[in-house]
Amino acid sequence: MAGRGSAPDRKPNCWRWRQRARTDRHGTEVSTRMQGVPPCQPGDISGGSQDAAPLFELDKLPEDILCHILSLLPLPDAARAACVSHRCLRSWRCFPNLTFNQKTFGLKLNEGTSYARAKKLVDRIDHIIQNHSGIGVKTLKLDVRCCAKVITAGHLDSWLQATIRSGILDISVELPQHLMLDYNPPCSLLSCAGSSLQSISLFSCAFHPTLRIGCLKSLKSVCLNLVHTTGEEIQCLFSSAISLEYIELTNCNETTFLIIPSHLQELSTLKVYKCTRLQTIEIYAPNLTTFLFSGPPMEILISNSSQLKYMTMHGVYYSGMIQYAQTKLQSIASKLQTLTLSSSEETFKMPVLPGKFLHLKRLKIYFCGTGYDYFSLVFFLEACPALETFFLSTGEYVFGRQDTIPQDFNADSLHIRRIPGFHHASLKKVSINQFFSSKSLIELTCQIVENTSSLRYLVLDTTSGFDTRGTCKGMNMHAIRKAHCAVEAVERYIVGKVPSTVKFKVLEPCSQCHVANL
Repeated sequence: MAGRGSAPDRKPNCWRWRQRARTDRHGTEVSTRMQGVPPCQPGDISGGSQDAAPLFELDKLPEDILCHILSLLPLPDAARAACVSHRCLRSWRCFPNLTFNQKTFGLKLNEGTSYARAKKLVDRIDHIIQNHSGIGVKTLKLDVRCCAKVITAGHLDSWLQATIRSGILDISVELPQHLMLDYNPPCSLLSCAGSSLQSISLFSCAFHPTLRIGCLKSLKSVCLNLVHTTGEEIQCLFSSAISLEYIELTNCNETTFLIIPSHLQELSTLKVYKCTRLQTIEIYAPNLTTFLFSGPPMEILISNSSQLKYMTMHGVYYSGMIQYAQTKLQSIASKLQTLTLSSSEETFKMPVLPGKFLHLKRLKIYFCGTGYDYFSLVFFLEACPALETFFLSTGEYVFGRQDTIPQDFNADSLHIRRIPGFHHASLKKVSINQFFSSKSLIELTCQIVENTSSLRYLVLDTTSGFDTRGTCKGMNMHAIRKAHCAVEAVERYIVGKVPSTVKFKVLEPCSQCHVANL
């Protein structure tokens, strides 16, 4: 019988790692490479050889160091560690980063029914949280959007109350959309988080903060998506969060007004997307640099726009955004450097702008639909004397555009409109995507190439662009033919006017991807 401590009786009770050691500047040996090895077996020379590298026993580390190491692991790996070590199990009960979603638990979308997958996800989350002490949680990311038929308000209440404590930094809760009006996370939990909370993100729920929510002096980021809340309740949240740097509101359809108070001195980015009942936005935060908006043109007040440099106004599902930018935007955001606009319909001819964007260097305009007078954009360019880059997308090709030039039209007989006195000395790069044989589009391009002494690059793209793999996007037969018509129009009306100093490209449908029987 082997004696005590002999190789046959030795049973590992911890993780053992083979390590190559080196000495740091303090004279302490530290590992430069660790590789997992199986437990020692009888006759294994690694156990007694003087030449073998020393074994590193993870279980012998101090508790705080072991907890820190485990906190750096993804949640599934930390759970596996808890299954093989009692000390890791104790540390697991204080695991700081709880991320719960289908990917975390390796649930495959093609295995079993959707109900079975949702049930498995909810059961696993419930089991983990029941065995967690609730102490030391820094991050809670809960994504149960796929669990609509399984999850209940009882589950959510117990999970949030067990994990949201003082010391937590980040809270993200994404619920099934049917719960939006039914579940209201207790705002008292935010008070429990105390002054440590740095970010909160809610998807598909109600949220009704009051002035009793307490001080959230460390809160830097707020994201509310499909959240049932009002302008007054958002004000209550902002009143206790003096360090906010980032605010995002998306599809908050019960919010009719939004006020960003002046005490938010650190706020740099504001995003407001598709809040359908929103009517007014008042911004008093003095250091806002980026404002991203999606919705119909509405009353926007910016009391101090001296730091506002980047602005996006998406009106893809609405009309009049270009007109709004032309008539209103300069007075409320005069220091802009980058402006992106999109509109579904513009039914006017653009007049001379009342003021100028003296600092604007980059302008992007996206159209979708038909019936635009692109030539009127010359007035916009004229109001941006410092503009260096201009990008225009005419939108997806629509059959029956009204101003398309017939193929057999004589170039000499085409009356090209011009604006006397127009000259631009800063514009260097112009790109027009989905270029087609539009008279007003040709007039705009000619006006630019003939009167822009600083122009260095001109790109006219007649295709539908490329996907993320670099492959040409699909074009039907009609669109391919119209693209070839656009190429012919460029050769007939534009090529001869482009100065030799300009790098000029015309992109046409790829012969390999789009083979048309013309």
